[in-house]
Amino acid sequence: MRSVSITNCRKLILFSSIFLVKYGAVSAQENSPYSRYGLGDIVPGQNIVNRAMGGAAASYYDPVTVNFVNPASYARLKYTTFDVGLDYTGRTLKATNPVRTLNSGYLIPSYIQVGFPLSKKNNWGMNIGLRPLTRINYELQEATRLPGIDSALTTFSGQGGSYQAYMGTGIGSKHFTVGINAGYSFGSKNYVTERVFINDSVLYEKGKWADSTFFGGFFVHAGAQYSTRIGKNLSLKLGAFAQFKNSLNASRKIIRESFEYTASSGEIQKDSVYISDDNKGKIIMPATYGAAITIEKDLTWSVSAEYSLSQWSDYRYYDQKDQVKDSWLFRLGGSVIPNYKSTSYWAQVQYRAGFYMGPDYIAVGKNLPLYAVTFGASFPVRKYGYSLYSGQYTSINTAFEIGSRGNKNNSLRENFYRISVGLSLSDIWFIKRTYQ
Repeated sequence: MRSVSITNCRKLILFSSIFLVKYGAVSAQENSPYSRYGLGDIVPGQNIVNRAMGGAAASYYDPVTVNFVNPASYARLKYTTFDVGLDYTGRTLKATNPVRTLNSGYLIPSYIQVGFPLSKKNNWGMNIGLRPLTRINYELQEATRLPGIDSALTTFSGQGGSYQAYMGTGIGSKHFTVGINAGYSFGSKNYVTERVFINDSVLYEKGKWADSTFFGGFFVHAGAQYSTRIGKNLSLKLGAFAQFKNSLNASRKIIRESFEYTASSGEIQKDSVYISDDNKGKIIMPATYGAAITIEKDLTWSVSAEYSLSQWSDYRYYDQKDQVKDSWLFRLGGSVIPNYKSTSYWAQVQYRAGFYMGPDYIAVGKNLPLYAVTFGASFPVRKYGYSLYSGQYTSINTAFEIGSRGNKNNSLRENFYRISVGLSLSDIWFIKRTYQ
């Protein structure tokens, strides 16, 4: 038997360092006005394997995939698996009044995690990870005319988002497993409004309203899965998960001030009108529940369907409601391996496709329909059958999404595409040598 190699340790440290650097060096070209509400745009909550199948994940598991949506899947891990991913998202915003089009894009890390079996005999596994949950990034300008003033230009901007650091475990029997994720959610909301008055005869001060909130708190998620044979080579898998409502401790700073702008120094504070610092409060995060069913033929194909509900009407920011509402998503997807026994590389690639649809949780004006089609593949670095036999399996996972938020009935429609690429490195690590 082999022990963990120095090469594998170096790979783990290298990818971890790259991930942490990426967190501090995210592309700044993003502009999503709908991220103003709630805690921002929701980052896809599945690993890249499941994203390619429309995001259906509640009933999914295999020996080399870390499925953090349903921690019951950790019980099925047979190899220590290091999993990391990156996303690039491009957006096209189309406004109707006035008619405008704006393109933006950004690159962010998807997640970093390490899953490993604690006891293969007893179906017991564990996972440790870090991932983003939501993102806030927008900048808008509004030109208006006010009585006695020629015009005013108001700029609305915001930045921030939320993240989760988590640890989970799953355990069970041959057919039934349960699991739990627990960890710490944290993040920030930073909103700024600036107004400049333009007048030929009177000089008005430039005004700024800034509102910054930092928050954090513990969370618990749970899940269960059941699987059974329904034919010689067919399996039925059922899964359900619950992301429970939780309360985050928050600290808020509010500033009202006038400022001036110079070409050499940029924006300079001129006079502080009002400052309220370190205001304590709570942010209530909503619960999400989901369930799914999968039909699978061994190492050949699978089809999954999932329904989830998020109770965003429970969201509160310092006891205040926001323009959000309950939302649901229906997901459908599948995968196929043409012939895992073939000597052809492309016959061993696992291809995936799917879609998802439902109303967005943002409630601004009319409903915002959300829908997308997805597809992708996992490219094995080593031959699939040989890799599993040798205890090593490494794959490059890809997922592509093309979708839209809003339609012609909405004043602001958002078309988007997302490219996700990840590396899943599985091996028999942490095993004491039998022979030297």
